[in-house]
Amino acid sequence: MRRFAVIGAGTFGSAVAETLFNENNEVLLVDINPDRVQDMQGVATQAIQADATDVETLKALGISDVDCAIISLGERIDLSTLVTLHLKEMGVPAIVVKATTPEHGKILKLIGATEIIFPEKQMAQRVARRLSAPNIYDQIPLADDLSVLEVLAPAELVGKTLKDLRLRDQYRVNLIAIREPDARGDMRTILPRAEFRIRQDHVLVVVGLDEDIEAFKNISRS
Repeated sequence: MRRFAVIGAGTFGSAVAETLFNENNEVLLVDINPDRVQDMQGVATQAIQADATDVETLKALGISDVDCAIISLGERIDLSTLVTLHLKEMGVPAIVVKATTPEHGKILKLIGATEIIFPEKQMAQRVARRLSAPNIYDQIPLADDLSVLEVLAPAELVGKTLKDLRLRDQYRVNLIAIREPDARGDMRTILPRAEFRIRQDHVLVVVGLDEDIEAFKNISRS
């Protein structure tokens, strides 16, 4: 079981905390607003009202022992910057911070954030990609140059087996799963075997470097 601290129980922070808790992680949620803390009772391991900008409070809560901290303090750039600095000095190994602007993100990186999140921007990009290319179901960044792509099987791949296609050799992407419609709903095949044959209603889940993902998306549009 991994241990997480979520600082800030706004829309983003509370959703992250609840999701992590539902995935059987230990979640400590901290917010200065008592109503928000009350709302999170039962959907976090602990929900505590406290001022996260006070380093002694953070130490008393044991946040230095978590595997990862997520900071979501709304538009208050000064608060998120201060809390990030405290967590870095306390030795928290992974610090994920919600930023408001690119400049804010750069500052957070400089003082120790390991990952910067721009929720609205990233969601807008995902929606725009889906609308501009209906055959592309989703694209999720994993790192600065690595992504997962969910895409309806391109016509030129239909009817062929994975052994015939050699996706890794031809397109430099790795197929990690296939989704296919079923009477009971979507079925998912994880790491399909070489003999698996692609149908036109299959959704391929591939992972690769962004430049290779973009090239694979281009064959999907043709």
